[in-house]
Amino acid sequence: METALITVRDVWRGALPDGTELLGGGAGLDRRVEWATTLRTRAPAFESIKGGEIALVPVASIRLLDARLDLADVMNGLAEKGGVAVAVVGDASPASLGVAERLIMPLLRLPDGSHVSEMQQSVVRYIVEQRTILHEQAQMLQMELMQLALGGAGTDAIVARLGEVTGRVVAWHDAAGRLRSVSDELPASVRDALGNGEEMLRWVAGQSVPAADPPVGEFGLPRGRSRLVAPIPGRDGVHGFVSLIGEEHHLGQLERAAVARGASACAIELDRERAVLRARDDLEGELLAALLEGSFGSDAGVSERAHRLGFQLNEPYSVLVVRGQNAGTPVETLTVAARRCLARSAPTSLLTAHDNSVCALVPESAEPGERSALVAQTLLADCAVAVRGEVVVGVGRARSGPQGVRQSHREAEHALRISARLQKQPAVATFADLGLHRLLVAMTQHSEMEDFYRQSAGPLVAYDERTGAGLMETLDAFFQCHGSPTDTAQRLHVHRNTVLYRLRRIEEIGGLRLDDPATRLNLHLCLRIREVMPHPMPAGSATA
Repeated sequence: METALITVRDVWRGALPDGTELLGGGAGLDRRVEWATTLRTRAPAFESIKGGEIALVPVASIRLLDARLDLADVMNGLAEKGGVAVAVVGDASPASLGVAERLIMPLLRLPDGSHVSEMQQSVVRYIVEQRTILHEQAQMLQMELMQLALGGAGTDAIVARLGEVTGRVVAWHDAAGRLRSVSDELPASVRDALGNGEEMLRWVAGQSVPAADPPVGEFGLPRGRSRLVAPIPGRDGVHGFVSLIGEEHHLGQLERAAVARGASACAIELDRERAVLRARDDLEGELLAALLEGSFGSDAGVSERAHRLGFQLNEPYSVLVVRGQNAGTPVETLTVAARRCLARSAPTSLLTAHDNSVCALVPESAEPGERSALVAQTLLADCAVAVRGEVVVGVGRARSGPQGVRQSHREAEHALRISARLQKQPAVATFADLGLHRLLVAMTQHSEMEDFYRQSAGPLVAYDERTGAGLMETLDAFFQCHGSPTDTAQRLHVHRNTVLYRLRRIEEIGGLRLDDPATRLNLHLCLRIREVMPHPMPAGSATA
């Protein structure tokens, strides 16, 4: 841990005599003081300036050093060598006040009769003592907070203990600056100001954030309060912030050290939590992948595996499949966005990336389909924002048991595929809303359905494949227009006589009568069968 930070403000309060007043350069009161030096009456004016010094200057002695110099010249020379503040005995010229403001160098006036040599000893003694005290207190606090972090006590416990040790209100914020926890009550206006993280985010953007000693900034708050803020460092950036709140101008070096140590402890805790979450996410992802693929030994075995992770597969679950409309949609981005969304809307869900999609196993509410429908809409909105493109969500029906999970996944995939085939492509495609297609999907594995299709529509399909005449397309439009040739012509953008000719060819090639209700039903079913088959169904051996 680096040397304790002691500011000009601390020296003014703790080492200089009562009656010392600030003449100018107040914006630099939080500059760091390393040591104290006095003006000599022979060159060089200051002995061994290394940077960070406060200079004690009797104004009357400046002319003894060089008759051409005044206080403004002395301040400019000190600043060039790294000095941070000046305390004078005597009157300060208007020019020196201007220099103080320009250089952001505090200019303090000591009471008349002060001896600068005694003041130097007092300041040096104060710096040494404060460094020792602050170092010991910070070390003790760091050890205590680290024990909490390593013991997995949680960030709330670290924040609460930090508040107890310092006697201040302490808060922690997430990486976006949102207020997550406060150790004690605060006025509403102060709490509201804490919830605005924009100032912290702008500040930390220009800071280096070492894990062992994060930087500390001070920001004003309403009602005469201010806060010290330290970022919580992480391997991949800032994971949050710790704030310590107190009265304005009454937050000293112990508080600065405390908030920095608190941020370091929170970093360990958050890293531990993230490691645990990553490990759990991996286990949950492997479990869901096994359920979706059916790669488990037995229902009992995979149910016990789920039970150990806190999931009861005998309860109803729905599978949701999230997929980008574009082939290049990054699955990793989808996964991260979906995981964040489910953490809010359905925290007891399982999630994994699967076949260029993201699959989620969502526990259902008492009313089947109600919760999954709400979650699907939330996933749709969040994932679309994350990938900056269109996203679709397929929803399977609520089912229980390992086999039920797999079936719900197939239904979600069917819902997406059929919606795409129908060219309706709703953003959320729900299998339960597919109507007749649900029955046909259940029959896709039966050879009888394929035989029925070939027998009823085979000659028409073969003719279309050979000539591109579009008879099946005309037939579909004819049925959708309730058997009206005029409306069908308008739908297909052709002449009515063209439609009548095609209808006659359909009857001739298929050996059909379109005025027969049974024939029309069979053809209508064939058109719907085409929409649910995984691949276009061949016409078979039928000929025209």
